[in-house]
Amino acid sequence: MVKKIVIFIGLIFIVSSMTSCVEAVKESQKIIKESQKPELIGKFFPIESQGIKLFLPKEFKSLSKTDYLKLIEKSEDSTVISFENKRLRNLYLSGHDIYLFQHLESGSILSLIPTKYFKFNKADAQMLLNQIKSNHDEISHATGLSFKKQEARFFETREAQIFKAIYVLKMPEIEQEYFKQVYFVSFNKKSFALSLETGFPVDFDPFLEKIRIL
Repeated sequence: MVKKIVIFIGLIFIVSSMTSCVEAVKESQKIIKESQKPELIGKFFPIESQGIKLFLPKEFKSLSKTDYLKLIEKSEDSTVISFENKRLRNLYLSGHDIYLFQHLESGSILSLIPTKYFKFNKADAQMLLNQIKSNHDEISHATGLSFKKQEARFFETREAQIFKAIYVLKMPEIEQEYFKQVYFVSFNKKSFALSLETGFPVDFDPFLEKIRIL
């Protein structure tokens, strides 16, 4: 089971696509932060083939893989473009699919990748963390992108296991910082990885709690 998790890690990381969105990020901070108040403002985005309903701020929209790659190409960074094309190709070859969503005002990207159900524990979560670091080191070597871990937690209930990690990303020669949240969730005989990349800190936990798994 652990081997499956390790293989899965390399498929989930988006190389930052937000380097051209600095101004949009600043303008949209208030909008997203407003949606994080106790009464969450958002809507459900069903992924019917997977029996999953995501609850996201209403400014998100579904993004096709084709449109996502077009967005990546706007970065004009050949290394980023190559990494993402390779990652999506490896996803396809591994039998995994990816569901992408973009926040219209900020350019924030959320991705969800379903996988075969696996139940994991705290020791497995530590292996996940180690493998994430290895993956980050590889990306840093190729692109110059730096990763700084802010938080890593494993928690479980009688029915669910959740691993969460938050990283601060910094691109070379760009002052703006980016934030990546990664979740691995196993619940109701389903497992998936969720990654959210934003230009400012976001508390995504309340939205995660509203996800419906059928």
